Amino acid sequence: MSENLLELAASKLGASGIGALASALDLPTEQSQSAIDTGLAYSLAGMLNKASSKTGMGYLFNMVTDSEALDLSALAENFSDKGKLDAILQAGGGMLQKVFGTRVDEVTKIAATALSNGDGSRLLKLALPIVTSLLSGQVKAHKMDVSDLASFLIGQREFLKDKIPDALLKALDVPSFNKLGASLITHGHAKPQEPRQEALHGNGEKRKPVSFSSWFFPLLLVLVALYALNMCMDKGKQEEAEKGPSMTSQEQAFMEAPSEPVGDSPLVGGNAQEGLGPDDFSSNLRDYLKSFSRDPDREFPMRVNFEGRSAKILNPSAPDIDALAKIMQENPKLTIAIEGHVKGQGNEIQEQEISQERANVVREILLQKGIAANRITATGMGSAKEVPEDEAEKKEHKQIESERISVRVVNLQ
Repeated sequence: MSENLLELAASKLGASGIGALASALDLPTEQSQSAIDTGLAYSLAGMLNKASSKTGMGYLFNMVTDSEALDLSALAENFSDKGKLDAILQAGGGMLQKVFGTRVDEVTKIAATALSNGDGSRLLKLALPIVTSLLSGQVKAHKMDVSDLASFLIGQREFLKDKIPDALLKALDVPSFNKLGASLITHGHAKPQEPRQEALHGNGEKRKPVSFSSWFFPLLLVLVALYALNMCMDKGKQEEAEKGPSMTSQEQAFMEAPSEPVGDSPLVGGNAQEGLGPDDFSSNLRDYLKSFSRDPDREFPMRVNFEGRSAKILNPSAPDIDALAKIMQENPKLTIAIEGHVKGQGNEIQEQEISQERANVVREILLQKGIAANRITATGMGSAKEVPEDEAEKKEHKQIESERISVRVVNLQ
């Protein structure tokens, strides 16, 4: 059984530390214990939710092991010093964003209801560094790896049952308390959430080189099979053409219907997709949806801007987001994937996290516009997916960036 982190906090902080926390929150002393319990419980709930993916658990492990631990025995002294208190609040603000992502505002509003002065943001900015320091002490004392920390976190759930309101679970998009951190439960079969070592702290040991024969001959067989398949398809098309064209009723209706304008740039040679205006997201996507032959992996970059290395959107009312919402309303069976991409800068965990949060932001805006949640998925691709080769020319002209938000059609029927 895991040690109760809430009781451990009370022991480490002592009466003076808990009183100092109440003072920093402008709370009466009698509310200090309730405030620290609320702050720590909400922080742990956010961490359990964050740890639901291997990437998220690795991200938490980084935060716990890399953050400068507070001296909890001297908390009263630190909180009484304005400079030190401001530094703790600043660090806590970064942790708040990392743990709760796009849900920060909603979570802090819920936390505010537990305080007489209503400052839920300040409470969590002070509680998260305390929780992180307690976890850091556990990691060092027991020489935990990322899987050990995951096991310790899931062990905290039994101590949180009466301290997590349904409103917080809803804000975290968790259907019930039993589902909070459920992916960390292993039932004794394996260690939970163990990401690759190099994903935790950047580049680790070099991978073993792959031999030439191990990939060349399988690749050659695949290419031969594809060539043979392509030849068969071409032959079939030729035979079909000789028999004369035939169209389904759907194709006939489409051919008779008046065409819509593709965009600012007229089509010049090539197929329809090649001639689409590179900057007209709406026209490109509409034309793609009308096409009978669609590349399932084609992505449609959106003109959505974010603040550097963060998920703070700079143009939440971007025309491309409005256009996408309108297209989805016009096509009620259309489901899409929002994909976030960032430039590779060495830390795989951070890159994936930022790209996921950015994709989540765009999804949330679409939900606010009335699009059903089951029609949109949001995925952070990190820096794993380069700009498609057929978009190379656009990339050179800065029309498509490697750091981008893109849309991919999942299903139209």
